Amino acid sequence: RGEKVTGEMAMAAARVARDTACRHLAASSRALGNELKVARAAHNSSAAAPTTIHGGPTIRARAGGGGGELPSWVALTGGAWVHCRTASPPAATARRGWNLVAAGVRCKSTTGMAMTDTAAARAQMGLTAAAKGGVAAGGKGRAAAVAAEGGVIASALSVLRVYHDLSKFKLSAFVVSTAAAGFVLGSGADVDWEKMVWTSVGTMLCSSAANTFNQVFEIRNDAVMARTMRRPLPTGRCSVLHAVAFGVAAGVTGAGLLSWKCNDTAAGLGVFTIVLYACCYTPLKQVHWLNTWVGAVVGAVPPLIGWAAASGSCGAMEPAAGVLAAALYFWQMPHFMALAYMARDDYIRGGYRMMSHPVYDATGRRLAAVAVRNSIYMLPLGVAAVAAGLTTQPFAYEAAALALPMALSAAWFYRRPTMVGARRMFYGSLLYLPAFQGLCCFHRVPREHGAEATVTTRWQIEWEGLDRLGALLEETSQAPFPFLPVPFWPDRCPHKAECEGSDEGESADESEDEDENEGVGKGLVRVKKSQSVASDLVSSSSPGEVAVGDAKARRRR
Repeated sequence: RGEKVTGEMAMAAARVARDTACRHLAASSRALGNELKVARAAHNSSAAAPTTIHGGPTIRARAGGGGGELPSWVALTGGAWVHCRTASPPAATARRGWNLVAAGVRCKSTTGMAMTDTAAARAQMGLTAAAKGGVAAGGKGRAAAVAAEGGVIASALSVLRVYHDLSKFKLSAFVVSTAAAGFVLGSGADVDWEKMVWTSVGTMLCSSAANTFNQVFEIRNDAVMARTMRRPLPTGRCSVLHAVAFGVAAGVTGAGLLSWKCNDTAAGLGVFTIVLYACCYTPLKQVHWLNTWVGAVVGAVPPLIGWAAASGSCGAMEPAAGVLAAALYFWQMPHFMALAYMARDDYIRGGYRMMSHPVYDATGRRLAAVAVRNSIYMLPLGVAAVAAGLTTQPFAYEAAALALPMALSAAWFYRRPTMVGARRMFYGSLLYLPAFQGLCCFHRVPREHGAEATVTTRWQIEWEGLDRLGALLEETSQAPFPFLPVPFWPDRCPHKAECEGSDEGESADESEDEDENEGVGKGLVRVKKSQSVASDLVSSSSPGEVAVGDAKARRRR
């Protein structure tokens, strides 16, 4: 059975490799055919400059013989470019990014797919289609042209766009929202909004640094993936040195800001996030599918940054801070498993070892099982928040109601792993987290920092039956129940006069015993009192009852 499963997995991997190779071959054939047609038409019409670069393959060709040389740059309908060795690019595109190309250095291909394949792949993942017909998707040629036409303002906007893409602004903004939620939950009755703004800015800079270093390390991988082919480094809009400088500046500024405005704990967590994401998670993506779990740890740290920042100069952490971090950790599993399934061909093309790879999961069931398991873990998070004193009781029911659709969508995806199910689970996760954070902040219990906190840490349940049960147990602890603890008679005995009259001579001895050993003396008093009461009961009984009692006593002995 194991050999059969291994054979099926190998066949699935072979089919994926075959399909990828066929697409690449078809793309190359179409590009070469378009190159010849467009170059011939441009040569006959003596067309001058192109519009901009699309981000497709950059191809260098010699000028053909005949009626003269080809123009400097000729746009191909497939999205590629033909560059003539003997010519120079027009002034609008003659910038630092294209100097190497003009000098005759061959540019690397930014994609191995044809334009139709790229658009289909991006649409399958829910992304916008790449630009067509030589229109730039943000290439450096377009940036240079805009800068030449608009001057300093346009150049500044182009640089800001590069920083926007290097930092993965949308993802970083999502991270900042979790840090802000952690700050609100870790605050007292009054939230320091100014400090929360500084915390958000510092977290944003740390996240931007981590994302920039991630792109620096994955230039070659990003260049061949439909999801990432339009990033600044693969398209040449930014040099590696420029990106590294931006990442270092963002990381140092973010950590310094958190240390200055918040505390060292928040700054240390920010640096830890950068190192773990860039130096551990990024290289592990090309080695093993456990990278997703490491990335989930990275995503669970920002709420702790906000909590530490709200805790004052000490940056003390509480067990309640782990509730939101756990929510982030569990939430990332169905979110990224859905993304890994939707982009599995893209990840294979980029050389990443995700769990969606056919070698590890040929059917998608294993990946879906991970999503189901972690979705179930999210159901009791509201109860944990109430038990930890983080929120009030209504949040427990609201959190369960939010997590239930996530669990159902994951179960549906497990039953039938399809692209539709993965997309439904992916977009459902995008709705879950903001709602969870908002409700958690709405029902929060203010923290008390400094002195001993008096926050309620248990469910407030009042049940009078517990008191009645305690009284009943106290009553049943008396004789004749020898299997229960030693009997304790009440202080006021109903036969007080008889007890004192029958034990006058023994009271002196008992007082001496109490002086020597108070605990033992008290026990003796209780036992002797019980014996005197038993003797009174015997004296008041009939002879027959006494005989029966003596027989029972002998049997007990």
